[in-house]
Amino acid sequence: MERGIRIMKSNNKNVIFLWSGKVTSDGEFCSCIKSLKKVSDCKITVATPQLTKSSVELLKSLDVEIKYFDKSLWDNRRMTCKIEQVNEHLKSLNENDFLFVYDGDMLFLKDPFGVFLKEFDFLYTTRQTTPGVKEWVQTNGGCIGFKNNKRARNFLNFFVDNLNNPFWQPYINFRKNHPHNNDLSNLDWWVDQDFSNCIHTYKNEVNNGELGFDVKVYDAGPKYNFVCKGQEILNEIKNKDKYVLHCKTASFNRWIGGISIDE
Repeated sequence: MERGIRIMKSNNKNVIFLWSGKVTSDGEFCSCIKSLKKVSDCKITVATPQLTKSSVELLKSLDVEIKYFDKSLWDNRRMTCKIEQVNEHLKSLNENDFLFVYDGDMLFLKDPFGVFLKEFDFLYTTRQTTPGVKEWVQTNGGCIGFKNNKRARNFLNFFVDNLNNPFWQPYINFRKNHPHNNDLSNLDWWVDQDFSNCIHTYKNEVNNGELGFDVKVYDAGPKYNFVCKGQEILNEIKNKDKYVLHCKTASFNRWIGGISIDE
């Protein structure tokens, strides 16, 4: 079993979240971090443009590292900023370190790092399929992962450059036909997920040099980012089949005026 294999020293396993505003001891983001700490000995980092004093104290009590960035990078460009901060964070890690990037509305049931035994430089997750339902996008941006090597860093630079100034034609085509926002100048919502969706659609071509450099991309499927809500969450906790649940609870309103709310 993946979880039973010791793959690397603990300080080589890393998870980064982006969060702003407030974190509370009884909120979902705190529960997310606590659930991760129960299943993995990874290093946890929160990148943020702003946090309340009590939030900083709470995160530090959970042994979470906090990295600040300028709020101007965040305003009206949240998902672009997210990937930019991931790019900076990956560069700060040791060669061959592992990095997961997760949303804050997750519940970790098993250590997800066993998937890094697979051969890849960039990992993304696709959505679970529902009979008779066709999703407009196949991936979910709540989880991506990297092995810190030259190929992954080249890929992440390509990722960031396309979000800021789209030039890869499959990405441009998808953005122009987007069901929610077809403005190529949009730097805020959906853009990171849009890019990973294009990577998924053209994964064979990408793995054969489509981007002009060597990289291996890998679809980890929905088990590491299983979108669920309500009773589904309780069912999946009992099933113990998934590694990470992406909890879309009715009480969880993550964005209010561009600020993450955790209460």
